[in-house]
Amino acid sequence: MEDAAHWSVAVHKGHFLMAPSQQRTDIILDDPIELVTRFVVTHDWLLQSRGENAVLVEVPGKWCDYQLAVVWRHDEAAMQVSCRIDVQTDPMRYGEMALLATLLNKQIFIGHLGLDVTTGELEMRYTLALRGAGGATPEQIEDVVDILLGECENCYPAIYQVDRKSTRLNSSHRCISYAVFCLKKK
Repeated sequence: MEDAAHWSVAVHKGHFLMAPSQQRTDIILDDPIELVTRFVVTHDWLLQSRGENAVLVEVPGKWCDYQLAVVWRHDEAAMQVSCRIDVQTDPMRYGEMALLATLLNKQIFIGHLGLDVTTGELEMRYTLALRGAGGATPEQIEDVVDILLGECENCYPAIYQVDRKSTRLNSSHRCISYAVFCLKKK
């Protein structure tokens, strides 16, 4: 555990006097992959694989299961988090799904949706920069994972509407409009 030193400054006869403050702040910094692993275990999620710099987890959601991937990049001191949504878009509808992702991205708090054209899957992505921090806190990990999963849950009904119910271009545009309208009402 690392103590952050706090100092009180007082002026006495024109001289600055510094004394340690009684106030103490404990900040626990740790390896982001280790923190993610602990977070996964506490939630009883399925840890599919863990490497030195990566974790792959299956997370049950309200609408579908999500595949959460976390990669720690030492050189950049950044943690990349992606949450793959269990939807396989038909290649003929990549344009419609990309349009929906663009519209949904306007309403997403943290992260962004991206369409992987090699697999037809959508994923929510976010990078947490930790340069100079010496690690991450458990609260940072919890916030990033909870927010990304929450965004996936919020977007899924709109994604499902477009993925499952659109067969013609005109009907898909109606589905996109309706799906985004429903999302705005929340």
